[in-house]
Parts: sequence; C-alpha cells; structure tokens
Amino acid sequence: MSSETVIASQKPGWRRRTYLIDREFQLKYIAMLTTIGSGSIGLFGLLAWWAHSSAVETGSSSEGLAGMTILWLTVLGVVGTGAALGLFGLLFTHRVAGPVHVMNLYVEALAAGHYPRLRPLRRYDELKRFFDRFSHAVERIRSREAEEAHALAEALRAFQPLASTEEARAALKVLEELHSRKRQAVDNPISTRTPILPTR
Repeated sequence: MSSETVIASQKPGWRRRTYLIDREFQLKYIAMLTTIGSGSIGLFGLLAWWAHSSAVETGSSSEGLAGMTILWLTVLGVVGTGAALGLFGLLFTHRVAGPVHVMNLYVEALAAGHYPRLRPLRRYDELKRFFDRFSHAVERIRSREAEEAHALAEALRAFQPLASTEEARAALKVLEELHSRKRQAVDNPISTRTPILPTR
C-alpha cells in the first residue's frame, strides 16, 4: 500500500451537518423571529406606501414632506424592530437561562456529594425534555446508591460478629462510614437555594 493511499484513507470523510437538532424547539423560535422581522418590515412598507400615496394625491409640493415622513418611518421601523427583537431576546434567554441555572446548581450539589431536591420547571421554561431526562438520571443514580447503602448495611450486619481482629474492626469502621455517608446523601436531599458544602 503506497503512502498516498494511506494518507487518503486517513482523511476524514465529508459529513452532512444537522442544523435542526431539536426540531420543535428550534422551529418555534425560528417562526417567532421570522414573524417579528417580516411583520415589522411589512408594517413599515405599508406605512411608507401610505405616505407615498398621500404625496401623489396631494401633488408634487408634498414630496419633501413625504420624504421626511418616510425617513421618520424608517427610523421608527428600525427602533421598533430593535425593541421588539430585544424584548423577544430577553424573554427567550430568560426561559432558557432559568433551567440552565437550576441544572448548574444540581450539578454543583452532585459534585459536592449531595443529592439535590428536584423541583419542576416553570410553566413557560424551555428545555423541559432535557430537564426531565436529567432529573430521571439523578433519581436513577440516587436509587442505585440507596440499593448500595442497603447492601452495605446487610454486609455490616453479617460481618460485625466475625470481626475479631483489630484490622477487621478497622475495615468495618471504614465500611460503616461509607454506609453512613451514602445513607445521609440518599435520605437528606438538599435544597439548591442553600449554600452547598462538600462532604468529607
């Protein structure tokens, strides 16, 4: 096999990019932005046409006034569109930033060795499907840790009568601490509104 063939086989193939990843979420906001933009331009065009028609009807002496009217309508259209898109951006980012902030707090709690007390998102928040999957994953991890804590408790009950040497008692103490930590994390979920301190 020649070196050119090896180099050609190592080149990454062309891949089609997927732009619509979450179709429902993306199409909703594409439609909103398109509606705001086209609606604003359509309104401006209608007002400009009205100003032009009025100037034509009243004669050429009103052309200067019509030009000023169109200029002011242009300024008003730009400012109005900017304000509408800015307000839309504020509402959109609020609906996305809220869930992201909550999930950041949950991840921070998990990293500190605690389980967060999960709460549902607000009615108009976005990312609900992702949040539901995230919450489900947290609950699955928590239930698995509860099962491990139960298995540790059973093992401790079985081995405590057999721990006759110092090394065995020390090993049991380590297992008891591990069981206690798991039980504490599972049985006492913390509120993410309170400061999160790492477990020892």
